[in-house]
Amino acid sequence: MFTNKARIAVSCLLFLVAAFAAYLKVYEIAALALMFIALVIWGYFKEGPIILAAKQHKLKNYQKAKELLLSIKRPALLNKRRKPYYEFMLGCIAVHQLDFGNAEYHLGKAAVLGLRANDLGVALMHLANISLRNKDKEKGLEWIRQSEKLPLTAKYKSILNNIEKEIQKIR
Repeated sequence: MFTNKARIAVSCLLFLVAAFAAYLKVYEIAALALMFIALVIWGYFKEGPIILAAKQHKLKNYQKAKELLLSIKRPALLNKRRKPYYEFMLGCIAVHQLDFGNAEYHLGKAAVLGLRANDLGVALMHLANISLRNKDKEKGLEWIRQSEKLPLTAKYKSILNNIEKEIQKIR
């Protein structure tokens, strides 16, 4: 739950603690500090700032959320629970920026990677809407069929019904 700068600062501080403990010949504390450095580095690769980005996304601060997500250098190394949300947030941010090509790519990837039902419903709703904009009837109906299998709220069901009606009008 750190930014990359915070991870570097914490690691440097822990390294100083380890060096000072080794100087005082308190090797247990030095080893513990080095283990914490390893934990911070592991967190960088496996967790990243996904939680911070999710908080910014929820606050509708999309630019900051995107910056945090793009600070992840190797998203392929993220934990399997974090990868779908990385893709989901990038897709939702792309929808808000009206970049529908990237939105379709990221939301499709998130849907395949395994989101929770509510978030999956939102992703499928966005994908159906993008298909409607692209006038791709088959793809849009497929996204809607997949979303019907999920326990969605009445609001999402209503939106999906409206999208389905519009998609049916496509020739």
